[in-house]
Amino acid sequence: MSFGAPEWLWALLAVPALVALYLRAEQTSKRRLREFVSSRLLPQLAGTVDRRRRATRFALQLLGLALAIISLALPRWGYTFQDVKRRGLDLLLAVDTSRSMLSNDVAPSRLARVKLAAQDLINQLQGDRVGLIAFAGRAFLQAPLTIDYEAAVESINALDTKTIPEGGTNISAAIALANHTFGKSATGNRALIVFTDGEELSGDAVKTAKAAVDNGMHIFTIGVGTPEGSLIPITSETGGTAFVKDMKGQVVKSKLDEKRLRDVAQAADGFYLHLENGPRTMQQLYGEGRIKMQAAEFDVRLARRPSEHYEWPLGLALLALTFSILFPERKRAHKKIRVPAPAKIAMAAAALMLLSAQLSLASAPGVDLYRDGKFEDAYAKFQQTLKEHPQSRAEDRLQFDSGAAAYKLKDYGKALEAFSQALLSPDQELQTKSHYNLGNTLYQHGETQRSDDKKLADWTNALQHYEQTLKADPHDKDAKDNYEYVKKKIEELKKKKEQKPPPSPSPQQQPQKNKNQQQNDNQHQQQQPQQQQQQEQQQQQANAQNKPNETGQNQKPEQQQDQQQAKNEQQKQEQQKAPASPSPSPGTGQTQSNQPSPSPSEGKNNAAKPDRSPGERQAEQSPTPGEGETESPSPSPGEGEDENDPSPTPAESRKFAGEIKGAPDQNPEKPQEQKPVAAEQEKEGQMSERQAEALVESMKDEETRVRLDEHKATRPVYNDW
Repeated sequence: MSFGAPEWLWALLAVPALVALYLRAEQTSKRRLREFVSSRLLPQLAGTVDRRRRATRFALQLLGLALAIISLALPRWGYTFQDVKRRGLDLLLAVDTSRSMLSNDVAPSRLARVKLAAQDLINQLQGDRVGLIAFAGRAFLQAPLTIDYEAAVESINALDTKTIPEGGTNISAAIALANHTFGKSATGNRALIVFTDGEELSGDAVKTAKAAVDNGMHIFTIGVGTPEGSLIPITSETGGTAFVKDMKGQVVKSKLDEKRLRDVAQAADGFYLHLENGPRTMQQLYGEGRIKMQAAEFDVRLARRPSEHYEWPLGLALLALTFSILFPERKRAHKKIRVPAPAKIAMAAAALMLLSAQLSLASAPGVDLYRDGKFEDAYAKFQQTLKEHPQSRAEDRLQFDSGAAAYKLKDYGKALEAFSQALLSPDQELQTKSHYNLGNTLYQHGETQRSDDKKLADWTNALQHYEQTLKADPHDKDAKDNYEYVKKKIEELKKKKEQKPPPSPSPQQQPQKNKNQQQNDNQHQQQQPQQQQQQEQQQQQANAQNKPNETGQNQKPEQQQDQQQAKNEQQKQEQQKAPASPSPSPGTGQTQSNQPSPSPSEGKNNAAKPDRSPGERQAEQSPTPGEGETESPSPSPGEGEDENDPSPTPAESRKFAGEIKGAPDQNPEKPQEQKPVAAEQEKEGQMSERQAEALVESMKDEETRVRLDEHKATRPVYNDW
């Protein structure tokens, strides 16, 4: 196999380069897709394209390109032989091969110059047949008429002085052989071109030329050599150079006979030219000689042509490219469905209506149900159509219609999913409508949210979709009105959140509050022993004055009765005065239990004492609304329902270790021992022994309580923003 234009095969080097670029582009596409889309959403967004189908389609395109390049290179195999009709001249070249053509008056020799001139003439032929005659003492047809110029040139190059064994120059024999070769039909398209020096030694060339004119043959003579002539060099027997000699032994000098050659040409309706410059002389000969002759049509049976089969690779290339166009990257064929313009919304009622996409075909599935108000059946029909045709071209439209039906059903979750899938459509109009409907759906979805944060997030996303709609269509009045309305709702929601009370104090603020309360309790407890001591002394003095002669048996029951009565009165006073504190302080229960019980003789005079009751002390120690209550406000109805929000719990009431319980083991027979205690006077700026003992015991108990409070686990506070 060969190629008529093999230079096109260099273009096949582009095939491996394209394969490398394709592989690199696929790797880059996969990497960028993984960076842009999460792995969870990748099957939904990029799952419609099958990479194996894409690779197959690229392979078909590449095969078509390679076959097209091969067809341009014109592949050939085999040959065909045809009878070709040509319109041209029949030319016979008669070359003198006698020894006189060895003269070197024309370099390198006369015969060598004739060979070059004959090749120059053949190169100018255009569809003409050419033949070759060699003559010396006689003539011989070396090559018949043919259009195979290469064969004719080979025959010319094979000529030498030994081609014709008989010596001499017989131009008449060459004219006669040419006349016989052409035949007897006079067509006027025949010519004989004679290359010689004109020294005719035998025959009558002029007479023979006149006879050839009757057969329609023209004769053109080409003189080779110079009129001065030159010796004829030959190879001697010793291998040296010698010259041709005549019968007398004299050296022969060959000269150009232009007069004879001109007479022969004129006799045969031709002309004579002297061979000086080969290409220029042959160009003149062919141009002027063709004017004198008439071209004719003739059959040539020697034409052999190589068989070209470029149509086979070209046909395969077109077939491969056709398959690549019909072979989609998606798994199934698409079906295109159009939708009309959307509906408007009514902003006066603050209810955002939905753009509903209606299929242009009246028989489209689900549209009739949607128009009849059967939204649930319409949604089911749309979903069934999507399952039956998952990769059709109407998929985006069906997703849009499914979202419209789901919106009517107030299933905003499904509506959001459907409109999000419709956003993937390449149709810009459908994308704009999907953005608009997503804004409406997100607003309605936010209305169903209980949490203000989730509601704010949905409304913010709705604003973004309205912005996309306005970018695509700035003159969309519905989108602009919706945008302003939702923006106003967001501002109102933000103001509402800002007006809510601040969150509960953090756990770091609780120890400070407890510390202040503990300091107040310590001050109160330091005052308790002094008050108790004064009450005991007053009771003992009253008992010693009123009942000095009573025995211990009579005093003990009365003292116990008075003591029990005093305790009951104190409990009633505490219960009545307890609501005076809006919120119990951690130390309230302790101050109630730490109040010492009165002695047996204090029950009667206790009411007349100016000392403050436990309820009054409790009211003083409890924080006022401006001090304690404002530090930890109650949570709002939406905030205080969290499980982790701390709630204040009252501290457990416990009794001090040094509490006085009415002295049940006191000896009634020795009341005199109480007199020194009752009569003990307080010194100014000093504390009695008993007061100091009670103070120490109460301080120990307070330190123990503080340590327990410090080790008490606090619940974390979670701020509800």
